[in-house]
Amino acid sequence: MSSVWLGIALALAASLALNLGYLLQHGGAATAPPVTPRHPVATVSGLFASRVWLAGLGAGLTGWALHVLALSHAPLSLVQAFVAGGLVLCVPLAAGALGHRVTTGEARGVALMSLALAALSLGIHARPHSAHLPTAPLAAYMALAGAAAVALAVAPASPARRAATLGAAGGVLYGAADLAIKTLTDIASRDGAAAVVRSPWLAAAALATAGAFFCFQRALQTGRALPVIALMTATTNAVSILGGLLVLGEPLGRTPALAALHAGAFVLMAVAAWMLAPAQAALAGSDGGRQPQASGLAGARPPRSGAVRSSAAQPTSRSRSARSAAAPPLKPNSRFARSR
Repeated sequence: MSSVWLGIALALAASLALNLGYLLQHGGAATAPPVTPRHPVATVSGLFASRVWLAGLGAGLTGWALHVLALSHAPLSLVQAFVAGGLVLCVPLAAGALGHRVTTGEARGVALMSLALAALSLGIHARPHSAHLPTAPLAAYMALAGAAAVALAVAPASPARRAATLGAAGGVLYGAADLAIKTLTDIASRDGAAAVVRSPWLAAAALATAGAFFCFQRALQTGRALPVIALMTATTNAVSILGGLLVLGEPLGRTPALAALHAGAFVLMAVAAWMLAPAQAALAGSDGGRQPQASGLAGARPPRSGAVRSSAAQPTSRSRSARSAAAPPLKPNSRFARSR
């Protein structure tokens, strides 16, 4: 039991680091050269040239390491649920440290997420490591996830939706990688580190992670952080939790009542995560406050930022005589000042 609770604590810490890392990477990627797997060296060099992106990379790697440790102590489905539940920690951080005013929807999301986490914590137990590795089902599931990610990445989409499809593709691959990593932690606990190095699932996890990296970074570069991160997180959790239940045989609960309770809690987690997604935008607005146009964010309410930019763009389309007048350009800016 203590091992499972340690895994839960590590999952929450991982979530906080990962979400902060995603937002910093969004700000840094906006000023980097286009992210493309056709030019991996140029892509990585351009991202590494941004200090903001490097800070996000450091936070993300820290979160990833904590995530792997969590997977070695707790079931995959439980870890992924509490990684999503880490958004609960983002809201007080945004309110206290960053001065973000918590909205009614975010407050309800915190309450709903807390209720779901409390339900998941009832009757949790560690799954004993099985001597039998479900090789064929795992390979089939990984292949299906890879095919789905490729279909999303190459599917025809309008420029407005391209970032969303790439974010979803990255989430599918990250979810598949998490499933492979969970398998590797089971192998390490049973057969030692040498068996992990020889395992084909190490290469599978690395390949899925690399593909997810390019998809997600390009989505962050071309889209708004809020929907991209929310969609990537949702697909990652869906793919990994479903894989843990179907492939690894992780039970929902030791009794039918607990299984029903935990199934309902997973549904609440998905709803609450979507309600809490604006808290991520609050963090991004504080990090990107110096360069709101570069990062694509202008504070805790992204929809308003588009309106402000369009209002600010109106004077530029007028004649020089109209632009020289002081009154018309001041009206959009004054409304923007009041809206903040």
